[in-house]
Amino acid sequence: MPPPRWLTAFHKTLSEHDKVSVFQLATVDAQNTPHVRSQIYRETLTPTSHPSLPLLLSSTDIRTPKVAELLANPGNPSSLAEICMWLDPTQEQFRIVAQTYIIPSPEHPHHARLGSTMGKAMKALMEEDNVDWEKKRREAYDGMSGHMKASWLRPTPGSKLAGGYEEAKTWVERVPNLEGAKTDEEKKNWEKALGNFALMVFEPVRVDYVELGIQPNRRRIYVRKDGEEWTEEDVAP
Repeated sequence: MPPPRWLTAFHKTLSEHDKVSVFQLATVDAQNTPHVRSQIYRETLTPTSHPSLPLLLSSTDIRTPKVAELLANPGNPSSLAEICMWLDPTQEQFRIVAQTYIIPSPEHPHHARLGSTMGKAMKALMEEDNVDWEKKRREAYDGMSGHMKASWLRPTPGSKLAGGYEEAKTWVERVPNLEGAKTDEEKKNWEKALGNFALMVFEPVRVDYVELGIQPNRRRIYVRKDGEEWTEEDVAP
């Protein structure tokens, strides 16, 4: 099956406007309370033999509440989440419902469940395209700035700061790449931050694509059926 048309449009806009990378991610907790936050789109991976099964990549701190909302929520056994990405230069909006996978450190308890939950696209990338997901996680981490790496050393996101913002002044500000680490402490910081760093992999199953930059405005719903086929339906904007 060919790539879905929404994906072609998505990549076209991103290739022409490389500063557009922020999306909103919505999840629901065990009490059915919705939560939304902004994240960075990293890249798309698509199995060579399955071009209609793209995977969108982002990253997170494995300690954040959204991980539990996705992996340990009885009300959401399929680990579904919704992405909303507004592309202002072209007035396009993509709302993407996706099966979500978390790739933490191999030492983390959540890593054990990864093999049994992987979808077709993730397995194809591993078995046919030789993608090593732990290597991919490390590459994403290594590609971060030293300041960003240091953010994974901070206290658990959302936890109370007993010392207020004065405590924040004691945080490590920068973590160099491993080859640039000059002391045992810097090497230890690199490992600890990497341990908290996780990839998020989104496998889209439904896409609501709106084009407001053209007249008349357009809106299409794309739904992935069992297998690899996508259906399209024009709806009112």
